[in-house]
Amino acid sequence: MRVFSNNPCIVVLTEKDVWLRVNGKEAINLKANHMALIACENNIIDISSINNALVAHISRDIIKDYLRFLNKDLSNIPLWQRSSSPVLTAECVTPDVFRAAAQHSIAHTDSPGEEERTRCLLFAVLSRFLDSKKFLSLLMFMLRSRVSDSVYHIIESDIHKAWNLNQVASCLCLSPSLLKKKLKSENTSYSQIITTCRMRYAVNRLAP
Repeated sequence: MRVFSNNPCIVVLTEKDVWLRVNGKEAINLKANHMALIACENNIIDISSINNALVAHISRDIIKDYLRFLNKDLSNIPLWQRSSSPVLTAECVTPDVFRAAAQHSIAHTDSPGEEERTRCLLFAVLSRFLDSKKFLSLLMFMLRSRVSDSVYHIIESDIHKAWNLNQVASCLCLSPSLLKKKLKSENTSYSQIITTCRMRYAVNRLAP
């Protein structure tokens, strides 16, 4: 069965032993009650059996909020290798929490309380993958389509550091001139981003 999502990431919970294949490559065997975190963008995802009620859809905003929540220095996170299969697996220790997270991930609500509940549930799901050394690299890779997102995460991961354009470009394996060009194409600039980061930090410090 082919799996689709408009979000950059899904997490699937298995009810029985299944196989998972991405882009026609060698299948990955998943035991029952295991989760698979999969990068969706530009990937063809096939799974032998799936319950759509056990698929949590992870939006770009959730990934960005989660990286901020972790409060880790992202400047030294290794870049994701494009040749790697964009899949991580982990045992599910709280299936009831996962079911609630999956249900909330596709629910539409204007309630701030429900939005926060969804956010917390999805954070709990993502946190099961923290033991994987590739986890943060894969999350950063999922945000790769917008360079500005990566710049925000790098700066906010160590807001007290005296960042400059060259340092951030180096973290992204880009030349400073290419980074400036990419940011301009996204209608922003390095100076705008670092100013926003500092203002956001100041506002958070002043909040009660």
